[in-house]
Amino acid sequence: MPPGQRPAQSASRARQGGEELLPAPRPARGEETSRPAREAPPKQPAPQREPRGPESKLSALESRLLAFEARWWRASGAKTQAISDELELTPERYYQHLARLIDHPEAAAEQPAVVRRLRAARDQRRAER
Repeated sequence: MPPGQRPAQSASRARQGGEELLPAPRPARGEETSRPAREAPPKQPAPQREPRGPESKLSALESRLLAFEARWWRASGAKTQAISDELELTPERYYQHLARLIDHPEAAAEQPAVVRRLRAARDQRRAER
């Protein structure tokens, strides 16, 4: 394509199969337009996450703890520092909350892989005693 020329339809629009809305052509000097400009179709609202209903009994802190524990850490020192910085808890309080939390069925429903991993680690520690 020669420099300064635009494609008739962009590649992303062509793949989507959508119609591209082009601006109305500018009238020549001294000439008025008699046709109205095309309006863009109304935008659809973006899908939003469902707010938790009454069936979920986890508090905001408990949900944050589960999401935090789902992250992977390369060094334990980094995780300990992040517990203090992000959750504003001492590591001792964090692990106390977490130990109680993994026995709740709501926690298992929200983060099943995390809860299974934590329960397995707890069971292994108990078996070693």
